[in-house]
Amino acid sequence: MRLPELLAPVGSAEHLKLAILSGANSIYLSGENFGARKYAENFTVPEIREAVKYAHLHNVKVYVTVNILIKEGELEKVSNYLLELYKMGVDAVLIQDVGLVKIINENIPNLPIHASTQMNIHNIEGIKWASEHGIRRVVLPRETEMNELKEILGYAHSLGVEIEIFAHGALCYSYSGHCLLSSMQGGRSGNRGTCAQPCRERYELNINKTKKINPKTEGEYLLSPKDLSLFEHLDEIVNLEVDSIKIEGRMRSNDYVATVVKNYRKRLNKLRYDKTSQALNRNIKELERKSKGKKGRSTDLKKAQDKENIAKLKREQKLQNLESLEELELVFNREFTTGHLIPKNNPMIMNRKKPGHQGLYVGKIHRYNPQTEEIHILLKDKLMHIPEKGDGILIENNPNLENDDNQKNDENKSKKDKKKLKTKQNKRAKRKEKRAKKEIKQDNPNDGFIQTYGFDISSKPVLKDSKDRHWRKREKDKDIEGKLLVIKRVRENKRIGFPLAKGSKVYLTKKNSLINEVKDLPHKKEEHFIKKSLLELYLHIDSDNYPHLKGNLKLDNGKVITLKIKGEKAWEEAIKKPISNETIKKQLLKIGDLPYYIEKITINNNKSLFSPISEINELRRTFFNKLEEEIIESYKPSAEDLEIAERNINSLNEEFRRKIDLRSKVSNDEKSKYKLSAYINSLEILRNLNKKEPVFDRIYLEIPPNKDFEEISQQILENKSLQEHELNISYCVNFLKKAIEISENQDYKLIWKLPDIAPKQSKESIMKIMGILKKMNLKIDIMTSLIGLDDSLKDKFDVDLHGNYPLNVYNIEAVLESNNYKTLSISPEIYKKNIKDLMEDYYKELSKDTSLPELEVLVHGNIESMTTRKELVSKKQLKLITKYNQKQRKKNSNHDEEGYYIDSNEYYLKNRRNQHYPIKTSLNEDMTIILNSEELCLIDEIGYLKSIGISSFSIDARWKSLDYITDIGKAYMDIIDEKGEQSKESKDTIAEYCPDLTKANFDKGLK
Repeated sequence: MRLPELLAPVGSAEHLKLAILSGANSIYLSGENFGARKYAENFTVPEIREAVKYAHLHNVKVYVTVNILIKEGELEKVSNYLLELYKMGVDAVLIQDVGLVKIINENIPNLPIHASTQMNIHNIEGIKWASEHGIRRVVLPRETEMNELKEILGYAHSLGVEIEIFAHGALCYSYSGHCLLSSMQGGRSGNRGTCAQPCRERYELNINKTKKINPKTEGEYLLSPKDLSLFEHLDEIVNLEVDSIKIEGRMRSNDYVATVVKNYRKRLNKLRYDKTSQALNRNIKELERKSKGKKGRSTDLKKAQDKENIAKLKREQKLQNLESLEELELVFNREFTTGHLIPKNNPMIMNRKKPGHQGLYVGKIHRYNPQTEEIHILLKDKLMHIPEKGDGILIENNPNLENDDNQKNDENKSKKDKKKLKTKQNKRAKRKEKRAKKEIKQDNPNDGFIQTYGFDISSKPVLKDSKDRHWRKREKDKDIEGKLLVIKRVRENKRIGFPLAKGSKVYLTKKNSLINEVKDLPHKKEEHFIKKSLLELYLHIDSDNYPHLKGNLKLDNGKVITLKIKGEKAWEEAIKKPISNETIKKQLLKIGDLPYYIEKITINNNKSLFSPISEINELRRTFFNKLEEEIIESYKPSAEDLEIAERNINSLNEEFRRKIDLRSKVSNDEKSKYKLSAYINSLEILRNLNKKEPVFDRIYLEIPPNKDFEEISQQILENKSLQEHELNISYCVNFLKKAIEISENQDYKLIWKLPDIAPKQSKESIMKIMGILKKMNLKIDIMTSLIGLDDSLKDKFDVDLHGNYPLNVYNIEAVLESNNYKTLSISPEIYKKNIKDLMEDYYKELSKDTSLPELEVLVHGNIESMTTRKELVSKKQLKLITKYNQKQRKKNSNHDEEGYYIDSNEYYLKNRRNQHYPIKTSLNEDMTIILNSEELCLIDEIGYLKSIGISSFSIDARWKSLDYITDIGKAYMDIIDEKGEQSKESKDTIAEYCPDLTKANFDKGLK
């Protein structure tokens, strides 16, 4: 069994040591710049150098994240930074920007590259592209499903490419690299490492901006996923032969890093070395295999028995891992999910109730005594981490529960109990509870939503067990089973009015003993999980009586280091007692905390010699100091390779520093024809587009889904397999056939805009559609942002390619790397100065190669803020939507009996600032697109863009009317063609159609 590499997050120097001592095989960290976690503590260059030394000495690999998109003005700085990392001997750099892939391959070819999940390689064509571009490992998107992973693994390993997957930590709602929500809202881009996490805010689902679809019993955090945890499925992951499993969390606490890494390491080691665990896994797999309906075992009774036995074995397995599972929940969780990888898929991924740490569920409130301020908590069965003094707890109160056990059972109380309720003290307590309820309702106007109350336990809790007969006799509830924990609220807690209702859930959010365990970890050698290097030592005495110490060290990276040293002093003839081999061996073994396991010591000393112990110790110290230097140097490049890399980078930087007169280049450019492109997704609009004055040179046509929002949402909730999410090939072919016929002899070029995400089934469908069109002698060019699939389409079908803006083109190196495209849309995130810098370098390169892609700027439309594979609509919301639509149908007299497609309804997400984000469905029916709330409008910037050499502009008019696209298109064309008299009219036209406009980051840039 080959275990995957365990890859740990390191956001600080403390993280580094804790991750390594807890058993990480490798760590990933970032410098102060160019990493996707800008607000983590991160490392200076000297600190990275020290981190690399420490990690390599402990057999741990170091991957440095350079996984943001790079602005033109940063190319020289990032190139120098990459060279520094290469000098240090880092094991790999994680890259998002394809421009950096080009820089490394051409200038530092021996620096290993890992493709970040931000690069969004998610099919085998992307893996092929990675292999051809020298990428040694691909980090797959968190959205990858099991059948996709299996196909990718087999293909990647056949090409020698490693595969890394996320195993634990936060989930993004959107595909990584495809989220511009934070960027569009406040200029903090996930593609630049500054995401403000707007997905963790409250949202409301709206129909037509008026009808609210938020069930009372559900939370408002509609875009907030649970945390990923594949801990219980590590056996399946190991069997797949995934190369690396990654823990997310560079901005989390020390306790989180140490605890998660430790528990994953223990579980992996158990799978490999623990015979009991191995036998249990074998039994589960065997039963699962047999229960799949083989001959002689397909009866319902047999299947039911198998299912029961599997469940029993899995419960036993869970009990084995119970302590670890509780610790993982304690250090951080938003509830756990197995994500997309393990079946149970999408509806299990979201946590709408709260976006932050939930803690470990320990039980429910059984009773609250307002006189004594005692909270009685009925603990869950088999709980291992029972709250203690100093620990933190959180109480979740559901307003639908009764507020007090006495109130709920009032009618059953004895006369004596009822008299007690009439005491002044009890009346005051009841008034206090009533005020608290009123305060909470005022603070939380959304009736039915959960409120929380957290505090540290200030006094020692009392644990009571129902097995204790004496306690049972004193208890009011004779039928109670399990353990009760009695916690007393102290003075500070009493000031907070909060109804402690029976049945309220209680969570343990902080465990002091666990925190202290992590603090003590560096001093407890027996708890370290370091993989030590194997060392063989040989000591012999030469003819002149000088000691020679030789060692062979086997490193985890496969290298063997041989080191020889000679003692400074000759050993003397013994006057009395010569030094024994056992004494020499004893001194050589005194290596303290050094990360070596001395598996063999051979001493060749047949002389009667004497040496002071201090000299043997000095020999040992000298040997291990030099060994440390040798280990560190073994990871670094050779002097020759380093010299070549330095020469290459210096030459590249000289080219970056070379300036041109952009204005004169633009004015001398022979290209005088300006182009305007449009994104549309309607055959009806395409048919009528040029009946008015033609204004568009290119039409990017997207095929809309042939199902409505309600039906697609239903399918997602039913968790249908990918086979059922494949594209409707017949529908797509007929749609494109009609589009090609409509566009024949028109002034514009028709281009099919592919989905921006194409997992296995969708990608195969696209290839089939293109094949059918080819057989029908129908040709259509392609717009795509799919890395790898673009090359396959161009090779197989001889089409022109046009790059969509999710390719994230930020700099000239990315343009040069994407020279298979006819046109490239520049990222809508970068601002005017960045575009000017890019165009300056573009014109420098254009003088060398006139076949460069034409650069296009999106100047108008709702930018795609998110592309997601996660659910957006819950089952309860879908019921409300269906009910609302049924009422709509009854009101509408134009529908037929067979059915009615409600194309008039528009769906939105509304945030706390009352901004409405349009929700759209994709041709990939398991994908959802969320558009920006405001429309991008750069009509005032057309003159500037032309002055810096932009000659191609586009507007995104998908989901818009024919009048919108023709009028907005003409308004822009008038400005582009400098029809001054039309300028005010053009702006009035835009203002009429678009009430909410933005320049996004064009003026201010990204933070």
